[in-house]
Amino acid sequence: MTGRIAGIAVNTFRESIRDKVLVTLLIFAVLVMGSAPIIRPLALGEEGKVMKDLGLAAITFFTVLIAILVGGRIVYKEVEKRTIYIMLAKPVRRWEFIVGKYAGLMAVLAVSLVVMTACFYVMLPLSGVKVSLYPLLAVAMTFFQLAILTAVAVFFSTFVTPIASAVFTFAVYFVGHLTRDLKLLAAMSPSPLVKGVSEFLYYVLPNLTNFNLRAEVARDALVDPASLALAVGYSIVYSATLLLVSVAIFNRKEF
Repeated sequence: MTGRIAGIAVNTFRESIRDKVLVTLLIFAVLVMGSAPIIRPLALGEEGKVMKDLGLAAITFFTVLIAILVGGRIVYKEVEKRTIYIMLAKPVRRWEFIVGKYAGLMAVLAVSLVVMTACFYVMLPLSGVKVSLYPLLAVAMTFFQLAILTAVAVFFSTFVTPIASAVFTFAVYFVGHLTRDLKLLAAMSPSPLVKGVSEFLYYVLPNLTNFNLRAEVARDALVDPASLALAVGYSIVYSATLLLVSVAIFNRKEF
């Protein structure tokens, strides 16, 4: 990472970490996980499974919201405030600006994951659940899912408003968990149009189901290391590709 990219990343991190949206979501995440012991009596003998699933679901849900809501404004607000003109007047290449913004937001998400995971591990013993390091695997895969989602948010942020970016990114996140259904729909549908659209979406949209290990972790089930390695590689390639497209779009803008 060049010094210019690092500088943009650090500045983005400092701005985002003070964002009221981020702080609010972190507080809600802590409150949700802190309330887990209250529902323990309803677990009916499945305390460990329920508590782990609830905690990991809260971590995923709130970090995804941070990526969508903060990431959707990360480029657009620089244009709206016209600080982009000052930034690009310096010896900063446009691709460095995009990569720096992305790296800064990923650093924010990494810190958010650490804070929420710490609360998760405090919640487990309070709920009477045996503590192990296995849930960290699900948290790590959540990070790689966020890498893709953040790239999606940055991509939309380069050419649409923050609200539209948030809506489109959430749509990608939602459909990204249904890609296997899209493939099944393409195989079963007699309509060439439906088949074509389903296959297009299946290959273009990210497959996010590969990063969801909550069920396996809650049951303490083993996970195939090869599948994890493929998912990590997929996240890196998909995110890098989308950032390249974002840079191409950003380069065409007139500032």
